[in-house]
Amino acid sequence: MSEVKKKRKRRRYRIVWPWQQPKNQSSETTPKKKRRLKLRKEIIYGIIGVIALLLLIFLPRAFENNKLRSLGYTKDEIQAIREQQLARTLIKNEYYSPFLAKSITDGTLNQDYLELYTVISEDGSLDHTDFLLYNRLLDKGYENDQILDLFKNLYFHELTPLLVFDYQYNELAYIEDCQKNREKNSKTHFELSGTYFKPYGNPLPVDDPNNVNMLVNKTYYLSQNYKPSNLTDLSTYYSAAENQLSSNAAQALTEWGDAGGNVGVTFYATSAYRNYKDQETVYQNYVNAWGQEEADSLSARAGFSEHQTGLTVDIAATNEDDIEEFQDTKAYRWTSTNSHSYGWILRYPEGKEQITGYQFEAWHYRYLGKELATAVYNSQLTYDEFYGLYLKPWDDETHIPSEAVLEGSDYKKFIKTKAEENIENKEGKDN
Repeated sequence: MSEVKKKRKRRRYRIVWPWQQPKNQSSETTPKKKRRLKLRKEIIYGIIGVIALLLLIFLPRAFENNKLRSLGYTKDEIQAIREQQLARTLIKNEYYSPFLAKSITDGTLNQDYLELYTVISEDGSLDHTDFLLYNRLLDKGYENDQILDLFKNLYFHELTPLLVFDYQYNELAYIEDCQKNREKNSKTHFELSGTYFKPYGNPLPVDDPNNVNMLVNKTYYLSQNYKPSNLTDLSTYYSAAENQLSSNAAQALTEWGDAGGNVGVTFYATSAYRNYKDQETVYQNYVNAWGQEEADSLSARAGFSEHQTGLTVDIAATNEDDIEEFQDTKAYRWTSTNSHSYGWILRYPEGKEQITGYQFEAWHYRYLGKELATAVYNSQLTYDEFYGLYLKPWDDETHIPSEAVLEGSDYKKFIKTKAEENIENKEGKDN
């Protein structure tokens, strides 16, 4: 075989490897490259945004939870704080106390008084009447930090006299005096070592001399020309001759006397309405006999006497002549505990002399109407305190608390609209 043929034959069996393919070889014999997956920019940015949002939500929340735990709140309390949206406020002001935490979890919290909750002891309590008192003290002129000091250290019956006393620039001295005398004081007895009220020192006209709930004391006075428009003579069956009262009070005195007679208790009015000049004479007689300081504890100055209202009586027992003091009589024991059922209150009770400004007068009763008299009796407050808490017009209307507090504290129950008062007055005249 020729050399040429041998070469041609060998070429038939030559192996050509892929990498030996000529550059211009058909693509059909070239392996396909994998296509890269390219994500759209919008999707990438969206993912980043979601991650950032989650961080913005959960990182601050985790930070707040840590802050709340450091203040003293538990996991369950923090959950309740979250539900009530209180986290930021509590953290910002660093508010915490066991009582506050308890009030948050049991749902009794009033968010308008958060800081007040921080000064109340763990076994203490706060209700709508406490909130009303807080606002009344604001209206009296006390600063927030003073009120917090007072609530932190004193009981309710130690706070309400401040509504009657002069404004105390140094509340700490008052607190110390209350604590020093705490063993002998209670809801029915209150006395202090210091003096916190100057009688007649800041005289003010009576708020509404046409209202049966008017307050007349050593601060609030009636003009010398004031005279009740509906005076009526009292029956000599229950009164000394020539005594008069406002018609509603006169009717209530008869009802009261009849009820006493039904249980074997008899009494009568020794004194009732006195005009300005008559009171001036009475007071001067006391001054002549005892001196002005003693007279001021026994009798009112003209214009400052409840007798001028036509709503007040001094009473005495009948058929108990062997007993010298009225407070020792059967009549006193019955009248002092039942008078409110007929619209009357014992105006100057024993143990409250420092608040009323008068010595105990077992015989001195003031007509208020059955509903109000019963409320005062049940409160165990003097009428001076009760009026300051529930009835006094506000000096600054921005201090008036929320409707929930006014309703819950019974404030609304005692404040009547002019329309309601007109209806009551008309009914009284018709009767």
